[in-house]
Amino acid sequence: MSETHDPIRFWALVQPDRPALHTGRHTWTYGQLEAAVTATAGSLVARGLDAGEHLALEFPPEEGALFLVTFLAAQRLRLLPVVVPATATATEREVMRTRAQTDFVLSVEDMATAAAEAAEAPTALDAEPPARRLDAPATVLFTSGTSGAPRAVVLTHGNLLWSAIASARNLGVVAGDRWLCCMPLHHVGGLSIPLRSIAYGTATVLHSRFDAGAVNKAIDEEGVTLLSLVPTMLARLLRDRGGRPFPPTLRAALIGGGPVAPALLEEAVTLRLRALPTYGLTEASSQVTTVRLSDWPKGLTTAGSPLPFTRIEIRDEEGRALPPGREGEIVVRGPTVMAGYLGERETEAAALRRRWLHTGDIGMLDPDGRLIVLDRRLDRVVTGGENVSPAEVERVLETHPAVLEACVIGLPSTEWGQEVAAVLALRPEATLSLEELRAHAAASLAPFKVPRHALIVNALPRTGGGKLLRSVARDRFLDEMAKQKHP
Repeated sequence: MSETHDPIRFWALVQPDRPALHTGRHTWTYGQLEAAVTATAGSLVARGLDAGEHLALEFPPEEGALFLVTFLAAQRLRLLPVVVPATATATEREVMRTRAQTDFVLSVEDMATAAAEAAEAPTALDAEPPARRLDAPATVLFTSGTSGAPRAVVLTHGNLLWSAIASARNLGVVAGDRWLCCMPLHHVGGLSIPLRSIAYGTATVLHSRFDAGAVNKAIDEEGVTLLSLVPTMLARLLRDRGGRPFPPTLRAALIGGGPVAPALLEEAVTLRLRALPTYGLTEASSQVTTVRLSDWPKGLTTAGSPLPFTRIEIRDEEGRALPPGREGEIVVRGPTVMAGYLGERETEAAALRRRWLHTGDIGMLDPDGRLIVLDRRLDRVVTGGENVSPAEVERVLETHPAVLEACVIGLPSTEWGQEVAAVLALRPEATLSLEELRAHAAASLAPFKVPRHALIVNALPRTGGGKLLRSVARDRFLDEMAKQKHP
C-alpha cells in the first residue's frame, strides 16, 4: 500500500454524526469537522497558497480547534504545515521559520472566521476521498530543544499512520473512546492524540492547557477513556484527586516526556489508574515503547516494550548490539521513523544510519526485552573519570520527604572535570540543607555520585510540553554561583 485516504472525509462520508472533537466552546461531529476543513481549504486557496509550499502555523493554545482545522486543511491541499509554537519568542519563531524553509505564516487572526462559520454549514461530499502518498511529507514539527536548538523534523503521512496503527495494537480501540489532550499541540505528544483519534474515527477532548481539576472532572463526568501526561502532570493530577480511585471508564494513561518516580506510579496503582510509562521522541512520531496494557502493573520501572512494527537495540560506541543489562545508545527502526531534518544534512546523516535512528539517549534492556531509559548522552556527568547518571541520582533525591522535584547537573571543576550538583524544588513549607541532602543521598549512592552543591528554586525549568530543561537549570546554577563570588 503506497497511499492512504483523507480520514476526515472518510468518516464524514461513513458516519457524519459521530463525535470528533470536544472543546470548551463546541462539540464537532465528523460532518461538521469536514465542513470546517473544506471551508478553510477554500480560504487557503483564495490566499494564493499552492501545493508543496511550507506553511507556518502559529496559533495560541486556546485556539487548538482552529489550529487543527487549519492543519488538516493544509494537508488536504498538499501544503506542508510547519507547527511553530506561538508561545515562543519572536526571535525563536523566526529561527524556526527559517530552519523549516517556510513560505507563508498563518496566525489565529488570519483564520478567525472561516472554520467557525463552516461548523454549522452543510456540505456536499465527493464519493471518493482524495488519496495521500504514504511517503509524502505530512508535517514539520520541532524537537523540544532540551539539548540544544530545536530541529525541524519531517514526518510523512506513513509515519503518522503507522504510529496510529501501532498505538491501536497496543491500547486497542473502542468505538466510544475519548482521548483527552492537555498537551501542547505544537509537540508531537500532543498533536499525535487528535491525529490518531481521527484515524480511528474516535473523539478527542481538547483542553487548551493542563489543569488538574479540569482533567479530573473530565475523567469523572465526561467519559474520558484515554489520557496522555508528563510526570509532573501525573503528580498534580494525583494530588488533586485526593485519594479518590479513578473510574473504570478510564482505560489507560500514557506517561512520557521523562523518567517517572516509582512512588508516583505506585500511588497511581492504588487509585486504579493504569499509568503506562512511555518512551518516545519527535523523530519517531511520538511513541517508541510503552508498558503494555495487558502487562500492567508489571514493568512499571521500565519504559515498556517496543510498539508493534518498531525495533529497538542498545548499541555500544562501536555500533555493536548489546545484550540485556548492558548500557548503551538507544537506536530505533521502523515505519514511524522520520524522513529527516530540514536544513541539517550532517545532523540527519549522523542520526539516520542504515535506516536506524540513533537517538543519543542511553538505556538498556531488561531480561524481558523492556526498555530502561537512563539519560541523554549529553546529560551524563563525568567526575574524576566516573560516569554519573543524573536520572539515578534524581530518583534517590526525590525520595527525601522535603524534595518535590530534582534536576542533577554537572558543574565545571578544574580538579574533577565536573562536580555533581542538584537543583531542587521543595514541597510547600519544607526546608533542606546541603548537609541533610548529602546524608540522604550517601545512604544509597556511591560517594562520587553524591551532590557537592545544591540550589533551591521555586520550580524547575521545563518546556511547554513538560520536559526538563537541564541546560537552563545549569545556567541558573552558574549565574547564582557567579553572584555569590561577585555580589
